[in-house]
Amino acid sequence: MVKAALIPLAVVASAAQAFDSKIINGTEAPIGKFLYTTGLRTMVISDNECVGALIAPKYVLTTATCVHTSLTYSSVGSHYLSGDKDGERIKIVKQTRHPLFDHHEFDFAIFELETASKIAPVKVNFDPVVTPGSWATVRGWGTSTGEEYTRSPVLLEADVKVWDNVECAKAIDASVPIMDSHICAGGADKDWCTGDSGAPLIVNKAGEDYVVGLAS
Repeated sequence: MVKAALIPLAVVASAAQAFDSKIINGTEAPIGKFLYTTGLRTMVISDNECVGALIAPKYVLTTATCVHTSLTYSSVGSHYLSGDKDGERIKIVKQTRHPLFDHHEFDFAIFELETASKIAPVKVNFDPVVTPGSWATVRGWGTSTGEEYTRSPVLLEADVKVWDNVECAKAIDASVPIMDSHICAGGADKDWCTGDSGAPLIVNKAGEDYVVGLAS
């Protein structure tokens, strides 16, 4: 299965990259790594409803489709779908969609936290370095088998291959527009799924992680 993704070229002022919302056939991510991965939830210890990436001590990058008044807490650095066993629970005080969000492009938002996280944020990629044939990694707590409403209790990850946009457009539903600002990634029976909206697409450059997209 192939999913479409928007590319983040800048944060807040321009387009943050994002892709389609679904981690199938992923494996459990190592505990204690990739702590910038952030769950967004309705209560302190409830399930994560969306995913994001901590990009500054008080700011989480996620999708515009995750903006909702019911999402009041972030869970930063936790390996688990719910609870408070590890990581930090910090109240969300402001949610800001990109002003040009239209469900096809600019599907990203910034969530401001009440207090600064002590966890190191991930870097944001400002250069279009993701090329067809390259690999990236997506992480989240969404459906692990393709079955609806069965979220993973632990953080999952899957390596996904980046597609050429023209080939991607041929492979997916023609009703889904593939824009120049999009990245297509997936295939090899690995994907993101229900519950993974906002999950960061990560590339590693010179030993450092960069967020280049969000599951949309």
